[in-house]
Amino acid sequence: AQKDGLDYFDQTEEFVTMEISHSAGWNLVGLPLEVEDSSYEILFSESVDGTLYSFGAGYIQETELLVGTGYWLRFSGDGISTITGISVDNLERYLLEGWNLISGITELVDVNNIIDPSGIIIQDTFYGFGNGYENVDVLEPGEGYWVRTNGAGAITFQ
Repeated sequence: AQKDGLDYFDQTEEFVTMEISHSAGWNLVGLPLEVEDSSYEILFSESVDGTLYSFGAGYIQETELLVGTGYWLRFSGDGISTITGISVDNLERYLLEGWNLISGITELVDVNNIIDPSGIIIQDTFYGFGNGYENVDVLEPGEGYWVRTNGAGAITFQ
């Protein structure tokens, strides 16, 4: 048995539940919360098996999602996935030179408020995917986005 002081209970994180919509076909998705099990089969149970891909030097087949990384994921129909976890309100993400697949945090993120100390993000190169690629100014929780950089370096979402 473990004995903790009363202040231990004041430090527990509050769980948040989010609903993430998806369309039939390929979607750009992201993980907006810290979760116990980050496998795509659990988080997006209606997705098509074997279709989760990240992007690095090329497309990489994945089985689990990481907060801050964007992914392609295919669904056979429209729907909503419900994810429960702990909020992420601050995240540092390392990007490579060129195109990167990213996702935001638990709250909406205005791309102009992303901390980019090395100035690597090329202006107006944030793209989401709906009925085609769409230039965006705000990153929505649970969505994935392309962004282009002129060099490698770290950015921070707050």
